[in-house]
Amino acid sequence: MAGIEIIQISDLHFGSGFKDDYIKNVIKYIKLCNPDVVICTGDVIHKGRIVQYKGILPYINEIKGITRFLAVPGNHDAKNSGLIFFEKLIGPRRSYMHIEEKNSILIGLCSARDDMAEGEIGDEQLDYCGRYLNAYKNLENKVLALHHHLIPVPMSGQKFTTVRDAGELLEFAQYFEVDLVLMGHRHVPHAYVIDWEDNSSTTFLYCGTSTSNKVRSDDYPCFNHIFLDEGNLEVFIVNSTNLEKSLLLERQEHHTKFIRPRKTRIDHLLASKVWDE
Repeated sequence: MAGIEIIQISDLHFGSGFKDDYIKNVIKYIKLCNPDVVICTGDVIHKGRIVQYKGILPYINEIKGITRFLAVPGNHDAKNSGLIFFEKLIGPRRSYMHIEEKNSILIGLCSARDDMAEGEIGDEQLDYCGRYLNAYKNLENKVLALHHHLIPVPMSGQKFTTVRDAGELLEFAQYFEVDLVLMGHRHVPHAYVIDWEDNSSTTFLYCGTSTSNKVRSDDYPCFNHIFLDEGNLEVFIVNSTNLEKSLLLERQEHHTKFIRPRKTRIDHLLASKVWDE
């Protein structure tokens, strides 16, 4: 598949549960693949402390030395006024990247707020996002990245930490025919595909924790390897412990093949003997 090649990492959590071996594997994989861009969807560190930002920085700089890098802050990055250090050491809290030779626009938004678990985009960022999507509306590959969920994810716990104004961003995805929305936050690899009435579609893709042991259920630490080409999409989940790949989703000519490599809570509930009583 031609188009743009993306590696999505997320929820590194340097400072709590972080594993040096995992991030070394991730960087090894990035070197081997040499993707067009690496996107980190937040929670680079755990408590917003400058000492943690300085600790993760050598790894981030190594990735930046291999390929393009775009990051958005997560709620853990924003703790203790951590957005100040995020912008000083990692990158701007919101940004865009136009990769002309790949006919692609990538926009990163900050959904995190200091010491708040839930997310919010806000009118000012919606305006920012709309201006760039409108300016580059004729590009074939349009990608948004943020930390918090726009749509709740199964088997990720019951805590309410989605984006407060998610409806507006969902409308943006439809209005501007965004191909892919990347998110992290709940440490669960998952995907939804919404087909809009105008024959366009948007894939909402979630990433697990890439370099920590803060996994859920029987998941493993992982990251996403993405191939996007004019709406066609392949997504592989890569195990951070051994770099084994499994297909999460394949979309060709508006036909979606979704492979679930994990059982959801619904599977467990429906298999329960409670329903037989």
